[in-house]
Amino acid sequence: MFILLIALQSILLAGGNLFYSTAQDIDRLNQFIQAQGSLDAATKTFSEARNLIKDGEWAKAEQSFSRFIADYPQDKDIAAATYWLAFALKQQNRFQDAEKTLAQLIEKYPGSSWVTDARALRIEIAPRLTNNGGTGVIREGVKDPEEEIRLAALQSLFEAKPERGVAMAADILKPGSGESRLMKEGAIALLIDCEIKPAINLLIDTVRNETDYELRKKAVRALGIHDDESVLDPLKSLVNQSTDKEIARIAIQALAEHQGQRAQSMLVEIARSNADLELRAAAIQGLGDHEDESAVNELFKLYSSDKDETIRKEIISALGEINLPSAQLRLFEIARSADVVKLRHMAIQALGEHEGERAVDNLIQLYDSEKDEGTKEEILDALGESNEKKALRKLIDVARKDPSLKLRKKALASIGESDDPEAVKFLEELLKKN
Repeated sequence: MFILLIALQSILLAGGNLFYSTAQDIDRLNQFIQAQGSLDAATKTFSEARNLIKDGEWAKAEQSFSRFIADYPQDKDIAAATYWLAFALKQQNRFQDAEKTLAQLIEKYPGSSWVTDARALRIEIAPRLTNNGGTGVIREGVKDPEEEIRLAALQSLFEAKPERGVAMAADILKPGSGESRLMKEGAIALLIDCEIKPAINLLIDTVRNETDYELRKKAVRALGIHDDESVLDPLKSLVNQSTDKEIARIAIQALAEHQGQRAQSMLVEIARSNADLELRAAAIQGLGDHEDESAVNELFKLYSSDKDETIRKEIISALGEINLPSAQLRLFEIARSADVVKLRHMAIQALGEHEGERAVDNLIQLYDSEKDEGTKEEILDALGESNEKKALRKLIDVARKDPSLKLRKKALASIGESDDPEAVKFLEELLKKN
């Protein structure tokens, strides 16, 4: 049960695969071994097999656990060894043998604490069995009184027969179903990885009809993962019609996950609208995730037309996230000509986060034409963040020749943080000269 609970926590936190990972299995095995205080021969054999599991030596682990079972059939840990034998078989894609071993464990040791884990692992491998034996295992699992087992069975059903998995998820998510939060969260997580149209439609229905606030937020986030454009209009409606700012913000983030032109147009519309300032800012951030020329153009148009300083700051930040020459050019223009010093400095910082010689050339050009000492300091900071040789050489040039002592000291501070041999050599020569 311990393994299965770890898996459920993982899926609900990260939307990942329902079943536990090999690393989590190994953690469980390590904890099991550490709980044994004995150094007898049986424990040593088990420990050797454990190390083989840890090292991913599945065939050798199979042999070692088989030897343990043969040599110590009455040992108190025989059920655990049988489980790990099945696990080693599964890792070798020997699903029929693993199924047979798990069935034996359940039959021979019905009172063992390992039975629940064995049932879960049996359900996991059921879709991979070559005969129809797995169907019955899944069918039994979805009716199991333990929710963890039901979720494991639902996962296998999604894998074996996605349409039936979605139908069962619909029953779980139906308003008034009486299902627990755990079951509903598990159903939503499984729908995320299911690409068939009914799964997407079910998520849309859940967004519209779910009364549980946390579940609804999960469903909205899930729509951002699906590439299907049918989710875009429902997400846009949530932004425009929802009275809950948090739901609207999550819907904007979900829209930003879609890279198509339609999604981008919706984000632009939200950014230009009279919506709440925070929602407009979220849409602008979303545009910053779109690495294309049209996003750069739309952001700069918005910067030119909107005089709100908060919105302009968000646009500068978004342009800083887009690593394209056109984004660098727009930042250069803002850094050179913005009528608010804070905006100029922010554009310089964003320009410094861009990689490549083009960004360094822009910063050097700004420095050479700038009159304000405070702004020059910002440019030197940005140059200090660059790994380009040209940036270091400009800093060295400033440290040698700039008439401002303050700027020379600023350049030296940046040079001192570099481990480039040229920087070290310059500092050594400067110390000798002084």
